[in-house]
Order: sequence, then structure tokens, then C-alpha cells
Amino acid sequence: MREVLVISGPCGAGKSSVGFECLELLEADGVAAAMIDAELTYFHPKPNEDPQGTRVAEQALAALAPIYAAAGIRRLLLPRVIERPRHLELVHAALPGARLQVAWLQVSTETISERLAKREIGSGLEWHLQRVEEIRSNARAHDLFDFVVDGERPVREISEEVLRRAGWY
Repeated sequence: MREVLVISGPCGAGKSSVGFECLELLEADGVAAAMIDAELTYFHPKPNEDPQGTRVAEQALAALAPIYAAAGIRRLLLPRVIERPRHLELVHAALPGARLQVAWLQVSTETISERLAKREIGSGLEWHLQRVEEIRSNARAHDLFDFVVDGERPVREISEEVLRRAGWY
């Protein structure tokens, strides 16, 4: 992977939606790209020292990267929560030599709550709502983002801006 664009923000910020839309825009322009969503972290049990499953997700990412590279993919969209320096370090370790940029989607608590209430129809809603403020607090404490994008607009507009700011569009 030569270029990686991490789309970050709290739960419900629209990371995956923006990632999929970015992929659509790149496809329309004939740009070879792939997206690996944070679903790599959905497994149980998670190690005590890695409660979000970040290390396992990065190992999975490292395993997938050569497959995409062999298929001619040089740009990777990576929607995921980056809230601490170690999260970014693990992405760098999984994708050595890649040019990495991180976009933060800025979305109000009200909008996130509405989105999560529609999306999390099971028992995960409360956990996700609690994580929103924790992620925001951690993200504010560490300046890990190359740019911030207003996530309160239509997904197409957000995605176009994310790609422009990254220099991909």
C-alpha cells in the first residue's frame, strides 16, 4: 500500500459511510482503491490488554495489505477510530512505508445520538453512546489528525472534501 487515508471520528460519525462513498468516487474516476472497515475488530473474547481488539485488527490488516497490493491497489481507505498514538502506531506497523493521512469527522453529539439510535438496535447502543465522549476526549488530548472535516453534511459532500484534502481527488 502506498497511500492510506484513515477516516476517523467517534462511533456514529459516519466513518464507514464516508469510506464507502469515497470508494465510489474513486471508482468513478478510475482510481484503484480498496476499503478495509473496522469490522476487523469484531471478535470475542478480546485480550484484557487490548479491549478494543486493535492489535488483532492490525495483524489482520497487515495480512490483507499484500493481497490488495498484488491486485494493483495502491490506495487504501481505512475507516476506524484513532484516539490514541498507539492506534496510529499500529497502522504504521501494519502498513510499513505507506504514506498515511488521518481525517477526523467532526459531528455533533446530537447527530451522533440520532444516528446510533437508528443503527444500534440491539444491546450495543449504550456502550456506543458512552464511547463517543471517551473517543472525543482521547482525540482532543492527542493531535493525531492531518485535517478535520465537517461531518454534518450530505455524505457525498463530506467524501469529496475528504478526498480533496487528502490530495486524492
